Formats: sequence, C-alpha cells, structure tokens
Amino acid sequence: MIAVSSCMNHKKLNKYISLWRKDKIPYGTYYAFQNLPSIFPKASIITNSLSPQSFYYDSVVQGDNNSTLKAYIIIGPRVVPQEAEVESMIRFAASGHQLFISSLVFGDSLLDALHLEISDSLSRGSGDSLRLNLYEPVNHNALQYIYPGYCRDAYFVSFDTVHTQVLGTNDLGKPDFIRIPYRHGGAIFLHLAPLAFSNFFLLHRQNKSYYDFAFSYLPKETTEVIWDDYFRYEQRNNFSALRFILGNRSLKWAFWLVIFLFLLLYIFDSKRKQRALLSLAPPGNASVDFVRTVARLYLQQKNNHNLALKMITAFLEQVRSAYLIPTSVLNDDFTKKLALRTGRDSEKIRILVGSIHGVRMKTELTDQELMDLHQQMELINKPV
Repeated sequence: MIAVSSCMNHKKLNKYISLWRKDKIPYGTYYAFQNLPSIFPKASIITNSLSPQSFYYDSVVQGDNNSTLKAYIIIGPRVVPQEAEVESMIRFAASGHQLFISSLVFGDSLLDALHLEISDSLSRGSGDSLRLNLYEPVNHNALQYIYPGYCRDAYFVSFDTVHTQVLGTNDLGKPDFIRIPYRHGGAIFLHLAPLAFSNFFLLHRQNKSYYDFAFSYLPKETTEVIWDDYFRYEQRNNFSALRFILGNRSLKWAFWLVIFLFLLLYIFDSKRKQRALLSLAPPGNASVDFVRTVARLYLQQKNNHNLALKMITAFLEQVRSAYLIPTSVLNDDFTKKLALRTGRDSEKIRILVGSIHGVRMKTELTDQELMDLHQQMELINKPV
C-alpha cells in the first residue's frame, strides 16, 4: 500500500519555460528575482511593464556619489524590441547605466545595432544537460557549471573583439556571455543561456554561485534595479485583440462572417478574371553575361596577369561590401578578421592572401596559377 501511494504521489517535471519572476516551477525565475537584494543590498528593486522609450534617467557623473546608478535586467524567452526601443536602450547604457539581457531569442534590430551575429542555436531536451563556463570577476578563473535539464546551444559568431569582453562560454568553448562597455561606465550585457537563471539550474548543487558571479559584473554602487516585465507582456499582448474578438459571442460571429464573405468574393472574382497567361522567358542577368564576356576576352588574349588583377580587385570589393573589412593593407589582422567573419580556416585564408601578394609581384601568370587563384577565391563564396 505504501509503494502504491508513493508512485501515485510521484510528480512529473514541469517542462514549461516561463522565466517568469513569480513562477516557482523548474524553469521560472522566482529564485533569481527574490535574491536580488543579496547582490544589490543598497539598491531598490522595482519591476517595469513599460517600454524602454518611457524611461526617465539622468546621465551618471563620474565621482558624483549622488548620481543614481540604474541596472535594467531583462530575462525572458524572447527579447524583440522595436528600433526606437533599441535606441532608447543604447542611450540608457551610454548614459552610464547597466543593461543586462538574457534570452533565448534576440531581435534582429538589437543585434544589428550592436553589430552582433548569433549562431543558429540547437535545442536539446532534458536528456542532455546544460554546461556553462563563467569567468570569475576578480581573478578571471574559468568556473564550470552543469545541470541535468533543458539545454539550448547558442553562441556569438561575430562581435567587436577589441572592445567587447567575453564573460562566459558554452560547453563548446564558444562565447555566450559578453559585455559591451559604454562611456560614463555604462555597459550592455548579453547572455544567451537564460535557463542558467531558472530555479532548476540555480538550486542544483552549488550553481547559485553562477548567479552571484554573473551579477557581480554589475557595479556594487547600483542604487536602483529594474526587473523587466514589459517584453513578457508585450509578447502576450500581440494576440490579445484576436482573443477578445473570439471571446465575445457576437463579435466572433461577425468575425467569421466577414472572413466567409471575403472568401466568397475572392472565389467568384478570381473565376471571372481568370485568363491564360503567356509563358515568358526569365530575364537574363546582364551583369553576369558582361563579366563572362570580358573574362573570355582576356583568356583569348592570354593576358592572365591582367585578368588576375581584375579578379583580385573584384574579390577585395566583395570583402569590403559583404564583410565590412578594410582591404588597403592585407596583413595578419586582415587575415584573422576575414577568417572570423567567413568561418573559414585561417590557414587557407593566409594562403589566399599570400597568393594575392605573389600575383601582384609577378608580371606574367600561367593558366594553372590563374586557376589556383580562382579556386582559392571561390572558397569564400561556397557555403560553410
């Protein structure tokens, strides 16, 4: 009887990912929100359900003890701000305040404004485990954390390596936690593993130290901590109008009647206007045809060196426009940047750069050398 009772009382793991500050379920953030006073003992903790555009704040003055230093914390499944909201968030950090965002999904407008690129993350179920590395703030030792729950691998593919500080990595050693500094001591923190702030993760063994160290990067002098609810409400409100219509009996019948009438109008109108369409040949690509014609002309004249120089010029123009890398000096720095942004092996990029220098030094070029140069350049255009 006791064995039967224990089996009936066994509860399944709630796998719903809410990241909501009031949820005590495994993937809620109740524990993270309630422990903010232990990290910021001198700060007032408030919640915010308004757009970042409505923020009112003063710029932080260095050395002024009366300045109000704010920290805006956003932890949620999706953070997709509009362009005007992104501008407000960046101004918030540029005024000397701290912006901390941890999310599974980031909006393109935010990533474009910060010149960031994120990998296509791979979701894994609870059969796997989340492994994270975090650099300890004082001596920067790498600390490892793990828990047997939901895992989602994501990392930053491209960012400004000169000004951006990497604070943590995933189990592949790829950066998933970075800090972008601004003037007056402000900064934007971007974190790609928000499940590390869930109840499940933080209450597993000694994982709370991840929470302590992650928020220790924010200034101890913080006087106001703003925990965001806006992006959670904003996501839900996208469908509130439709729910209201379908929840009202009269509006629901009117809604479906309008949809039905539009469908009838479309069916009868499309039959009345339908007619045979002439088959047209697809337009040719004049630019490609022109390039092919010029290439044939150079090949017929056996002017391989001149053709190679034209190819190099076109290749460098592609690098400047597609990857925003200066090509005035082809040195080791250029090689590293091109390898990072294209995802290619740095050794192959170095061989290509050496070939370009070699062609420029020569006065004649064989057909085989021309083909080798072409194949090395095509390396960038092929998918990874």
